[in-house]
Amino acid sequence: MVTTQYDDHDRTRRFLIRPNRSLSWPLVVRFYLVMVAVSMGIGATFALRGAWMVLPFAGLEMLVLGGALYVVARRGTHWQMVAIHDDLVEITDHRHGFDQRETFKRAWVQVELSRPAFMGHPTRLTLGSHGRRVEIGVCLNDDDRRYLADELAQAVRST
Repeated sequence: MVTTQYDDHDRTRRFLIRPNRSLSWPLVVRFYLVMVAVSMGIGATFALRGAWMVLPFAGLEMLVLGGALYVVARRGTHWQMVAIHDDLVEITDHRHGFDQRETFKRAWVQVELSRPAFMGHPTRLTLGSHGRRVEIGVCLNDDDRRYLADELAQAVRST
C-alpha cells in the first residue's frame, strides 16, 4: 500500500510504502486465542471419548499457527519512506525496529523498474545514482510497483 503526502511548509513529497495488513496485533492475538480455545475444546472432547492422541496434535497445530501468525504480523511492521526534498531524495527503510537511511542528490537520482529475469517473478523497483541502488516496494504487487515508479519518476523530475 502506498500513501502519498505533500508538505507545503518544507516542500517535501513523501511516499510511505507498507504491506497490506488486515488485522492489527491485538486482533491477531484475539483471533489466535479464539482458535486455541476452539481447537483445545475439540481436542478435549475427543480425549474424553478415548481418543486422547488428538489433544497433543491439536496443541502442536496451535503452536504452528501461533508461529505463523507471529511471523506474518512481524513482517507487517516493515515500512519504507521515500522523501523527495528540494535537492535530496531520502529513503528510510524500517525493519524490526531499526531505521536504515540512504540519501541521494535529487539531480542524479534514477528510478528504475526492471523486468523479472524469469516469467512469473516480480519486477524490481530501485532508486539510486553513481552505482548505489536501493530496492523499494518489495511488499507491493507489480501494478502498485509500476504506479509507484511512475509517481516517483514524476516527483523526482518536477521542481
